[in-house]
Amino acid sequence: MSSNSILGSAESEKRWVLEMDKNFPPEHIVDIDLETPFCVFRVPESLSETKPEAYAPQQIGLGPYHHLRPEFYMMQKEKHAAVRKFLNQEKPNTIQQVVGALVEWEPVLRACYDQYLDLHAKTLAWILAIDGLYLLQFLKNSKQTGEIHAKDPQMDKLVGDVIMLENQIPAVLLKKIRRVLGHTLVDEGDDHTLFGDFQAFCDAHSPLKLSKDEEVVGDMSQAHLLHRMYHLVVNNRMLKKVIPRPKISKGSGPRPSKPAPVPDSQLVTDVKASLQFLDEQGMPGAGTAGNILTFMEKVPWDRILALFPKDQEKPLFEEIDIPSVSQMTETAGITFTLTDGGIKNIQFIEAAKRFHLPVITLNAHSEIILRNLVAYEAASAKPGKVLEFAQYVDLMCGIIDTKKDVDILKKAKIIEGELPDQEIISIFNRIRKSTGENEKAKSNIEQAIDNANKKFDEVGSVKVKKLLKTYFDVSWKYFSVVLTVVVLLLLTLQAFCSVFGCSRWFGKSTAVQGFHFLYADQ
Repeated sequence: MSSNSILGSAESEKRWVLEMDKNFPPEHIVDIDLETPFCVFRVPESLSETKPEAYAPQQIGLGPYHHLRPEFYMMQKEKHAAVRKFLNQEKPNTIQQVVGALVEWEPVLRACYDQYLDLHAKTLAWILAIDGLYLLQFLKNSKQTGEIHAKDPQMDKLVGDVIMLENQIPAVLLKKIRRVLGHTLVDEGDDHTLFGDFQAFCDAHSPLKLSKDEEVVGDMSQAHLLHRMYHLVVNNRMLKKVIPRPKISKGSGPRPSKPAPVPDSQLVTDVKASLQFLDEQGMPGAGTAGNILTFMEKVPWDRILALFPKDQEKPLFEEIDIPSVSQMTETAGITFTLTDGGIKNIQFIEAAKRFHLPVITLNAHSEIILRNLVAYEAASAKPGKVLEFAQYVDLMCGIIDTKKDVDILKKAKIIEGELPDQEIISIFNRIRKSTGENEKAKSNIEQAIDNANKKFDEVGSVKVKKLLKTYFDVSWKYFSVVLTVVVLLLLTLQAFCSVFGCSRWFGKSTAVQGFHFLYADQ
C-alpha cells in the first residue's frame, strides 16, 4: 500500500471495495443520491494555523472527524444519557432502527464529507446515529431554554463546539433520523420542526442579525446548522432602501504606514567625534559637516514623527488597505452609522462622509462562530463566487486597531455585547486576511472600502503624510548607504591619522594630539 494512500491497511482496502460496490449497485434498491455535494469540510491549515482551537472542538466531538478522539471518551456517557432521554426509555430498541437505516444509507452519508472515512459501515452508522440524536436533543433543549430567557451553563459551554464546521451533522442525516422516528416522535417528512430548531439556535447565538424575509427564511435547503446561520446572515438586507447606492470608485489609497526612523543617536555621536577630530587635523569642510549634524540633532524629530501615529496594538497579520475607525473619524471627519440591514447594506456615502455598518454582538463564542462562518464560505464557494462574509470580517479587522476604534463603534451602536474592549481588539487582530482582489464587478463592501479610502486620501494632512512617507522611503534608502560609506571613510581616515599623523597633509596639530582629544572623556 502506498504511504500516501487513504487506505491504511488490508482491512481498510476491503471496506473501500465494499463501499464501491454500494456506490454502483446492480439495482437501485435504496434511494441514494450519489450527487450529494460535500458539506462537512476539514478546515485548511492556512486558516486553522492562526488559532487551531477555534476550529477543532474542545468539549464534544460530533460526527466521524472528531467522535473517536480519546479525550472525548468521557463525554460519551453524557451523549448516551441525552440520547436515551430523547428516545424515551420505553422504546430502547428505536436506535437500532436508526442504525439499520443509516447502514443502508451509507453512500449518502459518506458523500457529505470531504475526506475518505476509513470506518466500517456499521461503525459510521453508530457514530452518526448517536451524534445525530444527541444534536436533535441539544437543539430541542436550546430552543426551550431560549423561550424561557435563561441560560443553561452546561449547554452554553458547548455552543462553540456545536457550530464548528468540522463538527457539523448533515441536515439530510437529521431528516432521515426524524423520518425513522416518525411513528413515535414526529410527523413523517416534517422538516419545518428541524429548521425551526436551527432558527432558534441561530437567533440566540449569531453575532449578526438574521434575515426576516419570508422567502429567505422559507428556503430550507441548507446542508447543516452552520450553513443555515450563514444563509440567514449573508441574505439579511433591508427590503426598502432609504439610502442611494454609492457609485463605484476607482482605486484606493494606501493606509498611512510607519515612516523611516531617524539616524541612530550613537551613530551621530560617533560621526561628530570623527568630524571634530578631522577638523582639528585641519581637514577642509569637516567643521561645516559637524555643524550640520549638530543642527540635525536639534531638529524636533518627536514632533515630526507625531504626524505618523502608531497603533496601540499592531495587527499580527496582513489586513485590507483601509484606515482605522479613529483615523477616519479624527482626520477625515467620517462618521459611523448603524444600518438596520446586514452586510449587503454596508456602504459609504461620500457626500455625507458616513460609513453604514450592521450591528455585531460579541460574546465568548463570537470569534469561533465568525471564523467558522468564514471557513465554511471559503470551503463551499464555487469558483468566482464573491466571499461576502469574509469581506465583512476583513473590513472589521482593517478598521479596528485600538480601544478608541471600539469606543466609537460602541457609541454608534455598531458593536454590542459583553466582551471587554481589549478582547474585541484581539479578535480583529488575530484573524488573517482571507480575500483578494476581485477582478469582476465589485461588491458593496469593496465599493465602500474604495470610497472611504478615496475620501480619506483627499484630506490635506493625509496628502502631506503620504508625501513625507514617499520622501523618507526613497531618500532614506540612499541616505543610509551614503552615511555608512562616509562613516567607514571617516573611521579609516581617523585610524590613518592616528598612526601616521596628518600634520603634513593639513598643516596643523599632530595625530597623537588629535587622538587624545577625541578620547579625552573616555
